Amino acid sequence: MRHCLKFWLLLATGLLSACGGEVDNSEPPAELTTIDEQITLSLLWRVDTLASANSAAYRMRPLILDDRVYSIDTSGLINEIDISSGRKNWKYATEIAAITGLSGNREKIFATSKDGAVAAYRLLEDGLSPLWQTNVGSEIRATPVVDGSQVFVRSVDGKLHSLSSEDGSVQWVVSRRVPALSLTGNSEPLVTEQLVFSGFDDGSLIAYNRENGKTVWEATISLPTGRTEVERLVDLDGRFVLRDGVIYVTSFQGKLAAIQAASGELLWAREFSSYQAIAIDQNALYLSDDNSHLWSVDRRTGTALWKQDVLNARKITAPTIFKDKLVVADLDGYLHWFNKEDGSLIGRIRATNGRSYVQPQAWQDSVLTLDKYGLLASVSPGQ
Repeated sequence: MRHCLKFWLLLATGLLSACGGEVDNSEPPAELTTIDEQITLSLLWRVDTLASANSAAYRMRPLILDDRVYSIDTSGLINEIDISSGRKNWKYATEIAAITGLSGNREKIFATSKDGAVAAYRLLEDGLSPLWQTNVGSEIRATPVVDGSQVFVRSVDGKLHSLSSEDGSVQWVVSRRVPALSLTGNSEPLVTEQLVFSGFDDGSLIAYNRENGKTVWEATISLPTGRTEVERLVDLDGRFVLRDGVIYVTSFQGKLAAIQAASGELLWAREFSSYQAIAIDQNALYLSDDNSHLWSVDRRTGTALWKQDVLNARKITAPTIFKDKLVVADLDGYLHWFNKEDGSLIGRIRATNGRSYVQPQAWQDSVLTLDKYGLLASVSPGQ
């Protein structure tokens, strides 16, 4: 029954995919018009990683470690790529049926699968060496978060697992009831020194003691409203952020909210609908809403500073901050560059061939973007 509901949601919103293809009944995307180019953008390199080769793998964000970028495709093939040149250094076959990106650090790489597998590998100069593999029993659509001796894994059955990064043993598991209908995808856990925060499909944000999994506080970001299952969707699927002791979180068809990390106290909230990541600087939050409108919001009050709708319905990614600019990717592989202060569109380049689902990533003087066909590209301004 749950699969039927998800298929119906696919037909209604175009946010999900099924039967090997995408169905989209939303409004036509805005046409690209001539703009006043204020920056010169150059394509530095482009390489085929095969990542995101099917519609089930839309969250396969590359992992950047130092001057290397690591990708995984749906067959479990990991590539190490030199981030300066785009040269592939080596590849390693994990045989993990991945549908989300890698996580890790300078010592270990962690991969997950649609079958619930979590695997750890030692990072070597010329490849990987397997360390351990375990299974959490349910599909994993959120990139695990590695912090010290713990790996936090959010699975689609509403569970948050804390695993040992040394041997994969289960330290604790907490569970939350999953609504009959939800978006495809889950938010990544957010970790501090003492707490781990997880968002759930019923619109709640929960803080757990990271040592034992006990609930410290729970906050309801959005309550389901409406008569239909689609109208009642309030998933917390976006990657939320922490700054100066405050967590900023969005929900689908719900709210954008600021929460005290220590207590769960609601500082402010405003109506907002998004299932994407939030970018943040000292003064503002930067977000893409469900209509592909780009927003700047005062992080202290929730007041909108500006809104840009020039890319209406172009299915833009979450924005990335690049110095004094914002960068988003769209459904046709374009990277759009905006002035961070006023939201004006100042540059555009077609970096790849297809839609990007993952947020672009800034690295030194360049921005990396990955499209649904697995093309990874590096773009730089002023070269």
